[in-house]
Amino acid sequence: MMKFFNILIFISIVHFSCEQEKIPTNLEFEQKVFYNIFPKLVDLTYYDLRLIPPPPPPSDYLEEKGYDVKKDYKKAYDDWKKSDDYLQRYKAWERERDSIVNDNALIYIAFSDSIAGFDKEDMFELLNHFKNEKLIIDSKNLDFNTGFKVDFNKLKSNNKKLRFKPVSSFPEGSEIWNDKYDLAGVLSFSRILFDKTKSYGVLNAGFMKGRLNGGGLRIFIKKDKKGTWIIDEIKETWIS
Repeated sequence: MMKFFNILIFISIVHFSCEQEKIPTNLEFEQKVFYNIFPKLVDLTYYDLRLIPPPPPPSDYLEEKGYDVKKDYKKAYDDWKKSDDYLQRYKAWERERDSIVNDNALIYIAFSDSIAGFDKEDMFELLNHFKNEKLIIDSKNLDFNTGFKVDFNKLKSNNKKLRFKPVSSFPEGSEIWNDKYDLAGVLSFSRILFDKTKSYGVLNAGFMKGRLNGGGLRIFIKKDKKGTWIIDEIKETWIS
């Protein structure tokens, strides 16, 4: 009986050790990094257009107000900014901005149902960006076609108002911008391409704010000395 009991203990210890030493697959590692760094990625890509100060008025408006825009638009604009008209317009925008900041209305963003694919150009970009580190990429084991389904419960944000909905829950094409859906934008990310040590990486982001209003970014990430993933640099890749 004691011998049988000892065997059970031995088996339990071996099983526990195997569980402790389990190494995540490349895709599991990538998903862990993605969800961990997601709040920082959202901070980089999303901004509330309603909080941006109004642009300079058109020439016709300044001319109607009596400013000589034909001779020097900049001087006309600077002079207008000293006027009561400008002050009233700016204060009206400040009231609207403060109202938006202080309200509790949720902001919805459509997000890709899955993260799939690399951009082959990213291999060169990653090596070039961190050229002083002399990185190596295990290109033979890269699968450019697979990816992973997004777990929306893990999509966190530093902005408490933001909520993410699967893009598949909206109509395809431009119909997604129908006012009834009240979307702040459509956000997407590529998979993360890591170097062989999994200490450096690059991914792409796209954020659309309207039918013809959006842009793309290439985002370089790395581990700091504490082992925390941080954003190293972002580069604009396209704009519309």
